Amino acid sequence: MRIKRDYWSAIKRFFMWITSRFKPLTVHTEAIMIDSVWEAVKKEVKKNSVLKWYVMTPANRDFFKSDFNVKISKKKLSEILRRRYLWMLEHGQKLELHIHLSLVAGNMNYKEQDKLFKESINWIKKELGIKPAEFAPGWFIYNEDTLNLCKKYRLKMIYEGDYDYKHDFQLL
Repeated sequence: MRIKRDYWSAIKRFFMWITSRFKPLTVHTEAIMIDSVWEAVKKEVKKNSVLKWYVMTPANRDFFKSDFNVKISKKKLSEILRRRYLWMLEHGQKLELHIHLSLVAGNMNYKEQDKLFKESINWIKKELGIKPAEFAPGWFIYNEDTLNLCKKYRLKMIYEGDYDYKHDFQLL
């Protein structure tokens, strides 16, 4: 059997990735609850080299546990994230929303996604006193439901080529 490859799509994605490296830097916070990552984040904040930080909330606790083996309660996670994000805000950093949905876009229906959006946005409003205006999906994986939820919550969808980006754990 012969495998059909979409070379044009691969070339376009590579070009988009290259051109995004010349855009302002953003960071997706995914491991900021780990002290060594937090120390690296503080150094980056002091350099003032990051345009925006796309932050995750305790709503993604299962992701933190599976990807980073973080074994703390949701309450403790919330306390750590709150303190660290407030410190970032006090130091003039711009925070926006980052949620990991699913590696397979069709594996989360509208209701499941809406639950994560609502919990994340409510946490940011209550704990940080801000309302996010932008949303960057984890792995840049989304579907039509995600786009509809961005409209519902008045969030600008951020796509992979919109900014240069890295993850907080890559600051180490």
